[in-house]
Amino acid sequence: MGLFHKNENEKQFAGGSKNVMESMQREHDTNTLIYLDPREDFNTNSVITVAPNEQVIFIKNGELYGILPSGRHEVKTENYPVLSRIRNMLTGGMSTFTCQVYHVSTSEQNVNWGTSSAIEIQDFFLGRGEIGVPTLIRGAGEFRVRFNIREDDNASIQTFMRLMGDKSSYSVNDLSMLFRAQISQEVSDVVGRTLENISMNRSINAISSQLKSFSKELKPAFDELFNEYGLELVNFSFYNLTIDETEERKKYIDRRIAAANVVDSRYNQAVQQELLKDIAINPGAGGIASAGAGLGMGMAAGNAFATMSAAAFTNSQHTTAQQQTPSTSSQSDPMEVLSKMKKMLDAGLISQEKYDAKVDEIMNNL
Repeated sequence: MGLFHKNENEKQFAGGSKNVMESMQREHDTNTLIYLDPREDFNTNSVITVAPNEQVIFIKNGELYGILPSGRHEVKTENYPVLSRIRNMLTGGMSTFTCQVYHVSTSEQNVNWGTSSAIEIQDFFLGRGEIGVPTLIRGAGEFRVRFNIREDDNASIQTFMRLMGDKSSYSVNDLSMLFRAQISQEVSDVVGRTLENISMNRSINAISSQLKSFSKELKPAFDELFNEYGLELVNFSFYNLTIDETEERKKYIDRRIAAANVVDSRYNQAVQQELLKDIAINPGAGGIASAGAGLGMGMAAGNAFATMSAAAFTNSQHTTAQQQTPSTSSQSDPMEVLSKMKKMLDAGLISQEKYDAKVDEIMNNL
């Protein structure tokens, strides 16, 4: 092999021979997210041009040498014109000082996510903090991501190298496959863990109407997850997130409704007793009008006060009869209805919309 003749081992170079300097830039279509430039032992002072919507990962002698942003870059290697050709004659024409250039597109990509099977969690709020009620969650959404490899993030660089392996290119389809095979499962795990933690303090029954606030809670965990793959999460949104209402969940919901009714009854009794004490101590404090204001129900409070006064000052036999035969007015008392509705809202058994609609209905009938 002559010194300046074609080297068959350098067939990746234009014309089968190495130029004094190379000018490298992106050449692939937009469907290719990452590709490895075929020139692997180019001479020093070669130029790499990085487009505005990409970054270049420069590997030198098997190690990350740098991540190049948009612009024109001259790179230094141990390969020199003529001298490196003489040296390479001892190794069959291939340089022992290798360089690789990965062109990485930073264009945003939309990837769909959905639960292939239900996510199983434990709902501790429904179990009154004592046990976790087995609950099945299903959801779907869209993630907008882009590659953003950071030089100071060793984890993302290592994951990037594993993604590429011996591939010379990485396409949009490859990203979709990665998402379906691996990232989607990790997204489901994040959603499940977050919902389970939420259930420690509040109901998750109305989660489908709280997707905006729920997304904010998930954002930090999703950022960390995608960063591990060298991806930046630009935005994400849920199409839906629903709970499978199983027989076991219905059983516990019925218990919460019953418990809410008991709490409501005790609460009303306590309020009545305190109001009567206040009037007894301060007979000139406004009488029935003040009692009504204390209940916070305006005109409807007059009926409630009349009922509780009769119950407090009649003899025990009459009181027992009243309890056995509740009056029609107490059953339709706006204060009682709204109080129960508020308890159910706080317990997550009804939505805010249903509660507001009931309030409007009752106020219009006063």
